Amino acid sequence: MKRRQFLQSTAAVAGAATLGSATTVNAQGFPQPEVIRIGHLVGICMSPLFYGHATGMFKAEGLNVELRFVPNPGDGLAALVSGAIQIAHVPFTNVIVAAHNGAPVRTIAGSGAGGIFLIAQGSSGIKSMADLVKAKGKGVKIGAMRLNTFEMMAFRALANNGLKYDDFNMVWFNDTLSMAAAFEAKAVDVVTHVEPFSTNLVDKMGGVPIASNLETWGKDGPDCVTNARMDFIEKYPEAARRYLRVLLRADRLIRGDMAKAVDILDKGKYYRVDRETLRASLPRQLPQVDLTQGGDKGMEVAIKDMLALGYIKKIPEVMDLRLLRETLKTV
Repeated sequence: MKRRQFLQSTAAVAGAATLGSATTVNAQGFPQPEVIRIGHLVGICMSPLFYGHATGMFKAEGLNVELRFVPNPGDGLAALVSGAIQIAHVPFTNVIVAAHNGAPVRTIAGSGAGGIFLIAQGSSGIKSMADLVKAKGKGVKIGAMRLNTFEMMAFRALANNGLKYDDFNMVWFNDTLSMAAAFEAKAVDVVTHVEPFSTNLVDKMGGVPIASNLETWGKDGPDCVTNARMDFIEKYPEAARRYLRVLLRADRLIRGDMAKAVDILDKGKYYRVDRETLRASLPRQLPQVDLTQGGDKGMEVAIKDMLALGYIKKIPEVMDLRLLRETLKTV
């Protein structure tokens, strides 16, 4: 997909919509939707959401949460803007462009940090970024997804080493599964990917990690974040706080007992990998629901690159951490 086509398709979803769910009143007298539909991908950065769902924590907060898989971030944002879902866990880069184009969405919390890697084929001879520099102009194929955090991490890793897209044959994909399949088929020499797929590409397919988003964006470099429609958080602030409370508690429980978290997440079959891959990948992309401790700053490098690439003309108002700060006092 070309950059112009992507920007046009992203702008097209910036229309108005309704919440699309009937309202009820809970036992404490707070209005909330009968069902909260959540859009999600299948990265490890979804672990707080999946953990809370698997353990019944949302039900314990009086929330009826319905998970809806979306194949790529663009679909997730389109569903959020249209009102088909009320909350979406997607890469922060996509949300910034959507807000820049007028979509009524806000980032209300984080979801996961780290876990994005630039991975070379073991047979390519590329073992480091220095090797990639030597491969400049030799037809190396690099796979990524437009605007996704995958692209922004790859762009920055290349730029930090004096490289640009024109030095390679860039191959653009629309979803994570097709990228993994292309790497397995050796249709690309290097690919950007996220956990648990990164671990699978390395441990099962002989890939070699040569860069990560924690290196390019710093130790608090995020990936996916939690986003909501503006009218949802305005109409149902208590439901939003309860949702965030579940995510924060799940974050703490995952960090506190990784072995138990693997058991819970593997049993729920949220990820399309085997248990051993899940066990290895979970610590490599830790939950990061609380963005107030530096996660928001971890986005700044990528945002500047988005400006340089022309994805946005100015930084939009997209962060709204008021409810997160309030909820942090209750967990």
